[in-house]
Amino acid sequence: MASIRKRSQWHLILEDSWRYKTYATLKQAQADHDAYYAQGLMGLRIERAPGGSWEARIRCKWAPDLVKSFDRRADADAWVKQREGDIAKRQFVDYREADKNTVGDVLARYARDRLKSKSKADADKSRIGSLLADPIALVRMSALQSSDIAAYRDKRLQLVKGATVKKELELICRVIGIARAEWGVHMAVNPASGRLVPRPKKEPGDERDRRLADTHVVPAPARPQPDSMPGQGASPDKSRRKHADKVFENDPDTEALLKIPQSERQALLRACRYPHWYTQRKRDVSAATLQARARRKAAAVPVKARNLPGCRIWAITSFALETAMRRKEICLLTWAHVRLAGGYLDLPGTITKNRKPRIVPLSLRAMRILRTQPRTSEFVFATNPNTIKMAFRRARERVASYDLRFHDLRHEGTSNLFERTNLRANEIGHITGHTDPRMLERYYNKRPGEFVQRFRESFK
Repeated sequence: MASIRKRSQWHLILEDSWRYKTYATLKQAQADHDAYYAQGLMGLRIERAPGGSWEARIRCKWAPDLVKSFDRRADADAWVKQREGDIAKRQFVDYREADKNTVGDVLARYARDRLKSKSKADADKSRIGSLLADPIALVRMSALQSSDIAAYRDKRLQLVKGATVKKELELICRVIGIARAEWGVHMAVNPASGRLVPRPKKEPGDERDRRLADTHVVPAPARPQPDSMPGQGASPDKSRRKHADKVFENDPDTEALLKIPQSERQALLRACRYPHWYTQRKRDVSAATLQARARRKAAAVPVKARNLPGCRIWAITSFALETAMRRKEICLLTWAHVRLAGGYLDLPGTITKNRKPRIVPLSLRAMRILRTQPRTSEFVFATNPNTIKMAFRRARERVASYDLRFHDLRHEGTSNLFERTNLRANEIGHITGHTDPRMLERYYNKRPGEFVQRFRESFK
């Protein structure tokens, strides 16, 4: 049963004045009129406001009650005719939730319902935060088109890499799919599907293949130029020296150590363990300063790196290379997960990325690192992911490995398992936590020389 009625507003007007109050119903206007009259205010009248809208309502036992307002009677009649026809043919689709919710609403609901158990650093939470700040979050779900998603893709490609945009589009597609299937947000198609909106193609650098170099030369720090002094523009090496004419140098003893041929792994671990080696000092100083330096050097008591306060980035970096564990897994590793007698780590699903438990065998170096760690808390490395990130960034800058990331150590550790052991691929995948062989293949970055040598040694 359908009904269409005129909906008009009502004005309560003071006689001989332009002032008035507007009400949605006559009953509300009459109530205020009587209240003012009781207070002694005379000269009030109630009039129907010009314009208004047409309210169409459909009541049927085969569909929910439908109500919608239109500016014209013809539009209301057409809507009623179309909806009643859909209901009669059992083709009715309820688009009210799609009209009510925006893209931002469904993204926020997904974060609230599906990601509430995730940490604040979860990647999907960060992506949703960026999406909520974008104008696409204001688009109604019923009005969302594939062209809107494509425009968002093209805009983001100007700022970030294609791999990042692809992950964001997949998140939008997944959230819309859940909203259609479970939340009653009906849409004819998913406008963010890969069939309608092509994903960005792979570009060089999208897949990380960074390995630690066999030979690494630490460049000498550049002498700061006058135009890079504070107040005159930022220096490329972020130097804080106040005088450009001052000559700085490394300690002669450490300078000799740094010039010894070394691999990038050795250089990185030295930068993590001995940061004072890379602290330069003035070359032209007084005799008193030279004497003070000599006294401090003679009186200095060597302190092992594991006994120094703060983040033990040397142990964490070396442990990541030996176990190929993720940064978050290292932070959440507790002594209860360590089985030194058995020589392995028993990682529960609560700290792994894919929520699946796994066994990580320990090399001799990894076991030595664990034995020398002070037990100051329940966690093996009492730190957090951001502290590791910043400490590792400072270490890599000391040896000028600016393109190296902490996650590249996982690539290095996985590749070492392929190159230095006879384990099968599925066994290595169990150690690293890769359930998909294709993803494991991405983390195995082959060195040509090592690969050719293994090929030649494989012949009987």
